[in-house]
Amino acid sequence: MKNLCFVLTVSSGINYGSISSVPLIKNNEDLKEYFSDDYTVSTNYIKDKDKVDYLVVPDPFVPFENDLPIIKVPARLFMTKDFDKIANCIEEYFDKNPT
Repeated sequence: MKNLCFVLTVSSGINYGSISSVPLIKNNEDLKEYFSDDYTVSTNYIKDKDKVDYLVVPDPFVPFENDLPIIKVPARLFMTKDFDKIANCIEEYFDKNPT
């Protein structure tokens, strides 16, 4: 099973950048539940960055250093919690980049 980390909060050196300051969006349990049948899912980049295979990153987002493949997903899909379209973006990435 592929290990994905949804990077919704990252350190920018001075502080942390987040996709939204809205508390509803910060609760990512529904996102983790939706994708957990197909992937091992993390939403804690800082804690799990050494344990995951791919990063799923809202586009646009704060740039940060990493050595992992990045799957860019339009940020609005995270803000509207459109998990079906997020899943489509992830599937398209894997179709174009088979492992």
